[in-house]
Amino acid sequence: MQNRSLFRSLAAAIGGFALALLSGCGTVNPNMAVGTALSGNWSFASANNAAILNTGFTQGAYETVSAVARLNGVSCVSPSTDILLTGSVTATNQMTLVSAPFSGTVLTLKGDVAADGKGIADASWNFAGGNCAALGSASVTATAYSNIAGTYTGSFTDAGGNPLAVSAFLQETTQPNQDGQFSLSGTASFPPNTCFVDQPTMTQSMVTGNLLSMTYTDPGSGAVLTASGTFNSAATQLTISSWSIAGGSCDGDSGTGTLTE
Repeated sequence: MQNRSLFRSLAAAIGGFALALLSGCGTVNPNMAVGTALSGNWSFASANNAAILNTGFTQGAYETVSAVARLNGVSCVSPSTDILLTGSVTATNQMTLVSAPFSGTVLTLKGDVAADGKGIADASWNFAGGNCAALGSASVTATAYSNIAGTYTGSFTDAGGNPLAVSAFLQETTQPNQDGQFSLSGTASFPPNTCFVDQPTMTQSMVTGNLLSMTYTDPGSGAVLTASGTFNSAATQLTISSWSIAGGSCDGDSGTGTLTE
């Protein structure tokens, strides 16, 4: 009887030990809490000066966040300088990003990320040391820009006030390039006009913050149309502040325009 009781005690102990091992392997552990993911094309702007930080998030999944930004409207750094930012969004959606040094300056960017990842409240930046230290600390407005995607129609108007009808299909990339900028693909038609022989195709483009630029080439005549401007955060209206044509029958034409989705 004593041997049988001892056997039962040993069996119960072994079973409990095995269950503890299985639990330790994570089979019943809850998932780790993580913050909202960040992605896409953003800008951060201060009311105190003309500085605008255009930012493309290259990785924003869970707690690890990285982005590439460029600073515009200031003289302390070239607008073509890539500012590399890394950091995290905590389980309570508090974002902190810190840059690698650029021109001797380190930038810290903070804010509270919205649950849907499309807004950042109470955002602030701090520039410490180096050429841009004078920008200091400030509250900033964070704006997320929707992807430009769809058919946009409107007109380009030349210097003489003559309208040129435009219809353009545009599709923006979902991921930025190594400089934190996005690009466009698509075609455009200009019915009816004599400026182009064939349907011009996008050959070069750039989207960063609310800025965009596009270059179209007509394969039939070789004419090249370049256009640049801004767009609203919903990406439903493109305001072309400048366009011009080089080559073809409309060589030298230029003006402004508006396109609406």
